[in-house]
Amino acid sequence: MKSQIRFSSYLGIDWSGAKAKHHQGLQIAAAMPGVSVPMRVAPPLTKYWSRQQVFDHLSAMADAATGDAPVLVGIDFAFAHPFVDQGEYFPGAENALNSIPASKPASANTLWALVDEVNEGQPDLYGGSMFAHDIWGAYYLSPPDYQADRYASRRRITEIAARNAGRSPSPTFKAIGADNVATGSLAGMRLLHRLRQRMGRRLSVWPFDDIIAGVTDMVLVEIFPSFYFYRLGMVPAKKAAADPAFLGRALAQYDSKAVPADFIANGNDADEADAIIAAAALRFFAKNSGFELPQSLAMAARYEGWIFGVPYQAIDQAMKPSF
Repeated sequence: MKSQIRFSSYLGIDWSGAKAKHHQGLQIAAAMPGVSVPMRVAPPLTKYWSRQQVFDHLSAMADAATGDAPVLVGIDFAFAHPFVDQGEYFPGAENALNSIPASKPASANTLWALVDEVNEGQPDLYGGSMFAHDIWGAYYLSPPDYQADRYASRRRITEIAARNAGRSPSPTFKAIGADNVATGSLAGMRLLHRLRQRMGRRLSVWPFDDIIAGVTDMVLVEIFPSFYFYRLGMVPAKKAAADPAFLGRALAQYDSKAVPADFIANGNDADEADAIIAAAALRFFAKNSGFELPQSLAMAARYEGWIFGVPYQAIDQAMKPSF
């Protein structure tokens, strides 16, 4: 089914949760309606983006947009933790909460608010204070001591679907190694909370929010750039995505023109190529059933989120949660 939403532009953001002011790995690419190749978006005044600059840039784009043609933005981090498997984000936390004042999040919005509150004072939306927290830190496998009594390799429904369809990200509570997901996701949750505070109903974070015609100026979705290669049977290992011919073949599968033959990707790990393929995939899936979820998964997705472009059909009927 074709989407009825007409977007003015598509922004793919390869995110970073690192503890620094500016991030070589934080890359942005923009695509316009049609088939033109997505183009890199350079940060203002600095060589690399900071997360605060991303917040400012998205705020300005939303202010310039109209509800009749909102901006579609995809960002590469987990929008929430697993919920469905245990019926909560932090199972067992109520035992500690009896002695330490805190609120246990029971929705994505309250999860984002909690992460932002715990990290109050951390610059550039850094989210690492969660790892040292008396209660929440026990859930994250993180340095320096790697003591995480409540850590478990839990998976969201969308991650199971992504695995079945080609590629799955690491667990959202994992904060170590090259496949560290938690650090970027916590910084991203702070971004979502701050954008929500600033934009109110003009911001729709899918699938947690409805997209309201004439009201929504910006739609945010979770992306997974590696998946957009793997679902095509293409493996972007060892910076393969930076090769213009490789990237061009992938872009063609998303109805996009290719990058120039002399293309050189910015970023430590071909991060610009990830942003480019993400922007093209956003444009492709937005008009090809990207926003469709059956009722059997819609409620679960309101708690856990969904990776844009991952087919819900990849979930076995027996695994679909009942609410």
